[in-house]
Amino acid sequence: MLPTLFINHGGGPMPLLGQQPDIASAMARAAPPDVCPSAIVIISAHWESDPVRITASPRHSLLFDYSGFPPESYQYKYDAAGDANLARRIQSLLKDSGIPSELDTKRGLDHGMFIPLMLMYPHADVPVVGISLHSSLDVNANMAIGKALRPLHHDGILIIGSGYSFHNLPSFFNPTQRSLQAAKDFDNWLQSTLVGRLGEDLDEKLSSWESAPGARESHPREEHLLPLFVAAAAAGTEAVGEVTFHADGGGKTEEHSVSSFRFTDLQHTFQ
Repeated sequence: MLPTLFINHGGGPMPLLGQQPDIASAMARAAPPDVCPSAIVIISAHWESDPVRITASPRHSLLFDYSGFPPESYQYKYDAAGDANLARRIQSLLKDSGIPSELDTKRGLDHGMFIPLMLMYPHADVPVVGISLHSSLDVNANMAIGKALRPLHHDGILIIGSGYSFHNLPSFFNPTQRSLQAAKDFDNWLQSTLVGRLGEDLDEKLSSWESAPGARESHPREEHLLPLFVAAAAAGTEAVGEVTFHADGGGKTEEHSVSSFRFTDLQHTFQ
């Protein structure tokens, strides 16, 4: 059984431009070693919809949903196949959980999807299906998506939540001691909540995230946090969480405290 991952996908194409080397390196190392997934299901912070939407095209175009970067960052290619059968299966799983959804044959992969995948699976040789967040940004509604995806683990499918554990754009570009401390405080809460066995009270803990220290300073809007919660929900309460990347301190964009996580079944630990 493959783990479930949450990765910090960086700022636009910056990880591919050499501007966030630590985050780029962490993404490149995030793929489970010695195991090739049968497919990848990725939930990005950059796609919100009601109802939930699922990519179902045979091949993916790329959405360059950023601006102000060098011309080469708009020429990237990632020619991974889609998987319409898997998309229909996901739609069925969501339906069984009472979650309306639609298949989308036109949308490409946004940068929250293709940037990490270019680093994790550079040969684009694993089929990819993208899923949107529910645009309500309701924690329980989005965690329900993760729970519905749990059966995919048994078929060697890698589930990835792609976001940022700290996402306050003004603070990214103008860090302050307040924002740095808020990021550290909130990261400490995330680690205390998600490291170790997730436990039966996972829903209760994550649904009260706004009361955590530094929460709203770290996430004025929670779209970059929810992919982490979706990933944790997909892993299940018996899963064990661990930090796979941590950056802390300083005044650069990537030096607000951020963490990436891996969630594995108790009986299957990937090193």
